[in-house]
Amino acid sequence: MDRRQALRNLGWGAGALVATPTIISILQSCKEAGPTFTPAFVTQAQGHALKSMVDLIIPNDEEIPGAVAMGVHQFIDSYWNEVLPSDKADIEDEFWEVSSSREKQFVKNAFNTFEAEFKATFNKELDKGTPEEFDQMLAKYLKTPKETQIEYGRKYGEFLEASKTDPAATFDKDAQLFYLTSSIRGLTVWGWKTSEEIGKNVLWYDPVPGQQKGCIPLSEAGNGKAMAL
Repeated sequence: MDRRQALRNLGWGAGALVATPTIISILQSCKEAGPTFTPAFVTQAQGHALKSMVDLIIPNDEEIPGAVAMGVHQFIDSYWNEVLPSDKADIEDEFWEVSSSREKQFVKNAFNTFEAEFKATFNKELDKGTPEEFDQMLAKYLKTPKETQIEYGRKYGEFLEASKTDPAATFDKDAQLFYLTSSIRGLTVWGWKTSEEIGKNVLWYDPVPGQQKGCIPLSEAGNGKAMAL
């Protein structure tokens, strides 16, 4: 499995992902890149917003390192940049209704919309945003009621259908930002859980899982922790 495919599997197949050595090494390389974050896909200002939101989603505490400490913000930028090609003829995945190239443009457009909405809300540039302001933006969209989420899904389907014949088709702003922030949250959680540090030292790590023992103390079964896959 090459780097591009490993990143794509982590992004799309999070629900059934096994943390292969390749994926772990990708996340480890993000952590080892150091504190300086130079995004490859989003702009520098958008990178500031991305890092801030990742830190808000899984912050550090006294015992457990957060997502930024694991380099998850760098991973997300790498996923968007390296997995999703810019040339529409490069890769068209028959298993996904949305090709990788179309999603790449969707993410770019959504982040541009996020930046414009941030400026309109706080009357300042994105790279000057504070954690409190980004927290407000996350709360606005991630706390969307279930009924509204269903409506966003309908609008997303209409957008996908329209964009097949009209590259200039537009998408509802709030729905667009809901999908962007939800995607960032999902990738943050999976990138963090799949990192070597968290998988081995925070979650319940069993290199050879599969035994079924019905009557054992909780202390012998991970103390209630989720198992690292």
